[in-house]
Amino acid sequence: MYVAAEVFRPLSSRSSAREVFAKSVSRVEIETHSYCNRRCNYCPNVVGDRLGDNKQMRPEHWKLIIGNLAEIDYAGNLVFQSYNEPLADRAIVDRLREARAAAPRARLMTYTNGDYLDAEYLQALADAGLDYMHVSIHTRYNGKYSEVDALNLIAKLVGRLKSKIRYKQVKAGSFILAQIPHSRIEIEVRSINYFEHGNDRGGLVEVVKKPPARTAPCHFPFAHFYVGFSGNVTPCCHIRSDSPVHADHLFGNLDDFGSIFEAWGGQVGAAWRRSLITPLAKGGPCEHCVAPFLGGDPQALQQARQIWERHVRDGVLQA
Repeated sequence: MYVAAEVFRPLSSRSSAREVFAKSVSRVEIETHSYCNRRCNYCPNVVGDRLGDNKQMRPEHWKLIIGNLAEIDYAGNLVFQSYNEPLADRAIVDRLREARAAAPRARLMTYTNGDYLDAEYLQALADAGLDYMHVSIHTRYNGKYSEVDALNLIAKLVGRLKSKIRYKQVKAGSFILAQIPHSRIEIEVRSINYFEHGNDRGGLVEVVKKPPARTAPCHFPFAHFYVGFSGNVTPCCHIRSDSPVHADHLFGNLDDFGSIFEAWGGQVGAAWRRSLITPLAKGGPCEHCVAPFLGGDPQALQQARQIWERHVRDGVLQA
């Protein structure tokens, strides 16, 4: 995580923004279309507004993103996911192939509910260059978490893939972790009791256990970059790009910038970073977020406080 003084102030030129983006961002998440086939009640999609017409990311936005990543020979995680179901649209195969050509050193990843996945589709994803797949096994709508239900759904998935599975850990009432062996893709399968371990998604979802006000810093706006299907840029994965409730928390739209570097390094992005390095209580959509700061490492927390004291609290925005 790159935390020099320059990340806390707007970067005045494309070249400076590009340089700092390349040093800072290790994860880029892209929502290439809008549609999700599920309405999980621990997700903002419970309202069902992602079940309508599938809205594709505009070609000019997609070309801008991968063109900019090619400029810096991006070698971090390039993730196809957000509040859509990435595999609901098979155009993802083409997007993966294009991303692999633009950023050959990147780790191409996707998070999926697995509903559309079968052996033939998995092979197409592997051939297109996918490196990692996370399959989330979800409970039924308004259903309670159940290991029996989850294991049955996993068995159906394994049957469609004509594969084997290796269970790594099962904690009753909490989660199941497993791995599907594959020659080219790392495939993890997880079923998590989101009623117990879920996030309130920036206040969009009611959680069973409401945590206290957050005081921990957050590394997401420093090391990550998120783009929704419409080109809206968000500070983190818990801010939904198309939610009216979150409209005031966006960095802006790609149309507002000449590059993803300037979107990340602009005035709004710098303000988010200043607000989230602080050890003070957070407000707005971050108030009850439980996403850990760099794994909750005490040394990292201490370093974040020192950075805040030097660069933000006292207004010393100098190198």
